[in-house]
Amino acid sequence: MLVDKLLVNIFLVFVPLLVYSALSDHRHRKHTPLLMGGVLGVSSVLCLMFSYIWYGLYWDLRYVPLILSVLYFGPKAGLLNITLIVMARMYIDPESMVVSFPSMMLCYLGPLLVRKKFMQLNSMLLRVGMNMLMSIWTNIAMLIFLLIHSWANGRLDKDEVELIRAILWFGVIQFLSIGASSFWMEFSLEREEMRRKIKYAEHLNTLGELAASMAHEVRNPLTVVKGFLQMVQSGLEGKNRRYIALALAEVDRAERIISDYLNLSRPQIGNTELMDLSGMVQQIVLLLKPMATKQGVRLYTELRNEIYVHMDRNQLLQALIHVTKNAIEAADDGGRVYIKLAIQEEKACLHIRDTGKGMSQEHLERVGTLFFSTKEVGTGLGTVVSFRIIEAMNGSIHYESEPGVGTEVVILLPLAQKSLLAAEG
Repeated sequence: MLVDKLLVNIFLVFVPLLVYSALSDHRHRKHTPLLMGGVLGVSSVLCLMFSYIWYGLYWDLRYVPLILSVLYFGPKAGLLNITLIVMARMYIDPESMVVSFPSMMLCYLGPLLVRKKFMQLNSMLLRVGMNMLMSIWTNIAMLIFLLIHSWANGRLDKDEVELIRAILWFGVIQFLSIGASSFWMEFSLEREEMRRKIKYAEHLNTLGELAASMAHEVRNPLTVVKGFLQMVQSGLEGKNRRYIALALAEVDRAERIISDYLNLSRPQIGNTELMDLSGMVQQIVLLLKPMATKQGVRLYTELRNEIYVHMDRNQLLQALIHVTKNAIEAADDGGRVYIKLAIQEEKACLHIRDTGKGMSQEHLERVGTLFFSTKEVGTGLGTVVSFRIIEAMNGSIHYESEPGVGTEVVILLPLAQKSLLAAEG
């Protein structure tokens, strides 16, 4: 009978995962954390309703959806889920809430405490392993409160020893169930990410074709206009000279925008060379310090020497200057920008953090997409180009932000091979 009930529970656990896959397939339907927390919460309640009752305990898989909701969809989804579980438990058997409520809270707090670490994991197997460890935690919580209850009522008798053995077997079933469900979740997320990348690549290809066909035709007349403006400027004085200077600045800006479109279609990675990344960061700080001072922003650096990369210096410099400049512009008057260079996971890791207004989760998801910018005046192309340059160099760039706190950009770049370092002496 217990096996039959658990098979029903496994089916109820997989139903919300199928719902998530359906929501992912219909991209116009936003699967918010609260929505998924509610769906997974209903799954937990149904598991509780179809539980097997033995020795005063409810044998079900209600904590599997709870763990998934906390780790994948956040504290709000988990809070909604545990709230539904508590309400259902109070309705079914309010007398046992004194013992079961602390156990349920421990089962909720465990995944909540490790969620930040879970979100930093890049490996699917590591994330699945974290889910399975949380299932072990729920069984430990159940055993702890069972032992406390038994201790309060005298020593364990033969039936209670058998009960502990049953809990251990139940833990194995729950362990395997959450492993299977988290694998399903990871495959759904991977498919969603693949779809997003395909859509993004389609946009880039379309824009690249447009840029390649128009850029040179637009740049040629701009070059002529710029040349004549420079000739006229040399013979003018006073206000007219300043007007020409403004016109030249706008022509330069138009040329930069055209260059950004060209880089979108094909990042121009030229000759690569061995360089000290710390020295490049110091050069960037030196270049942008006047801009930061003008805006009342302080720059702080924490650099580690002898971190070498083998890349196109000009392209990498362009990308890092753009990201650092954005951080300075995001920091308000009196704000700060922290630049830290270290080695992480056998890669050069550059952290650029500002104390600006930050971004919402919705804005954060759109960073690096075409024509998105938080500036009042901006095309967003510079950020897209920076993404393209870093990815073309086999690196990665990741944004983290919180409204009212600031934004942090984490750039990972492959270190230069030891053979190249040895060749340079």
